[in-house]
Amino acid sequence: MVVARPNQAARRAQCVNNLKQLGLGLHNYHQSTNSFPMGGSMNPRDNISTYGPTGASPPYVYDDWCVWSAGALMLPYLEQQPMYSAINFSWACEGSDAGQLNGGTNTNSTVYNTNLNLFQCPSDPFVGKYSNNSYYACFGTSTWMPDFFTGWTNQQGSTGLFAIWTAYGIRDCTDGTSNTIAYSEGLAGNGQNGTGSYYIGNGIIGTGGNTNNKVYDANTVQAGVLSDLQLCANAFKPSSGQGGNITGRRGFRWAEGIPGFTMFNTIQTPNDTTYNVNACRIDACGNGCNLDQSESIRASSAHSGGVNACMADGSVRFFKNSISRNTWWALGTRANNEVISSDAQ
Repeated sequence: MVVARPNQAARRAQCVNNLKQLGLGLHNYHQSTNSFPMGGSMNPRDNISTYGPTGASPPYVYDDWCVWSAGALMLPYLEQQPMYSAINFSWACEGSDAGQLNGGTNTNSTVYNTNLNLFQCPSDPFVGKYSNNSYYACFGTSTWMPDFFTGWTNQQGSTGLFAIWTAYGIRDCTDGTSNTIAYSEGLAGNGQNGTGSYYIGNGIIGTGGNTNNKVYDANTVQAGVLSDLQLCANAFKPSSGQGGNITGRRGFRWAEGIPGFTMFNTIQTPNDTTYNVNACRIDACGNGCNLDQSESIRASSAHSGGVNACMADGSVRFFKNSISRNTWWALGTRANNEVISSDAQ
């Protein structure tokens, strides 16, 4: 009996088309607002007494974690106006920070649980099963949470095109829109947290490392960041005995604007085999934690040889796994003054 193989060429073409739609949505959004969308929006949180910048006090009411993603903000420009209209932007996206309905159901649960084909690569084996997102906005070479909080120390947004609570535009992309990555694909996790599932779409947390390597621009501490990545790669092996630190929540929500769910950085090269793990978070957060504080969240795919990425000019390119790390870092930043062509592989 002959078993037909899935048409990978058609799946890759659909992935490219999804990214083209995202690129078109980005520019239509920019045309209307004179900026690209925030990587994570500013929305009120349910519990304002617990969280806030050091020394601040209510009415500091904005959430920094369960915020709405760039994809969610672009929905009207992605032919998804009904889904956008269903969002209650008076609340953060989900979790304990979101508004609660009777019985504790999150106000926006219907929205963030909806599978949208636009956000799912057809070659991604687990997307749509546990996690529902395959596409990630780029926050460049920043290795900390890409926030911009008034009153917090060491918060400067990101070196990439997206950050939480702040929006960049073409005016901020001085490296050139054709040389700056806006979106790339990434394999979704399989949902097996702390179970020892070394599926390549999963990440790892609590490996230890140097928190001094969590910086605005990893170019300033390159050796230290790569040392931390090596710790994560070593831990993401059955022989390490650290399976309890695995998280399968990569790409969990297309609607939520945080690293690991809808944002990535260019610290690891596409499908990086030198540091072979889908995401690296060094702090000991514990089982069930997410990847929002990760030093690295890589571009990855099930396509042979590389990943598809949407540039800031809206074009879509295929980047080989063999691209040099320095070139990939340069393509991730919007204003680092690198002289490089996006065709450099």
